[in-house]
Amino acid sequence: MIGAGFVGPSAAMAGLVGGGIGVGLAGLLLAYLDAPSKRDKPAPGMQRAKATILDAGGTAGSVTGYQMIEVTLEVKPKDGLPFQVKRKVSAGKLGVIEAGRKLDVVYDPANPQHVELA
Repeated sequence: MIGAGFVGPSAAMAGLVGGGIGVGLAGLLLAYLDAPSKRDKPAPGMQRAKATILDAGGTAGSVTGYQMIEVTLEVKPKDGLPFQVKRKVSAGKLGVIEAGRKLDVVYDPANPQHVELA
């Protein structure tokens, strides 16, 4: 009977409350991590566009252990003619690198050679 006092309804209630708080905090953390980032809006003067990888090749050097890749992109602005640009990026940032893959980018209309991965 003494053991029943330790494993009674109050002990179960404390476990349920603690579990509920843990699940709630985990949910908040996931919501925060999935929230839109500041990069959802392009920097002032930059515009969103789609780009297609035309060509890619390795370069000397690496960043955080990933090979640097020089990619040739064809950027297709919503309003305007497509243009090509070469960029060096970390292979870890791109993931799968293959000709024809579409990417989201931002570019500076005043300087079309300034292209960043979105």
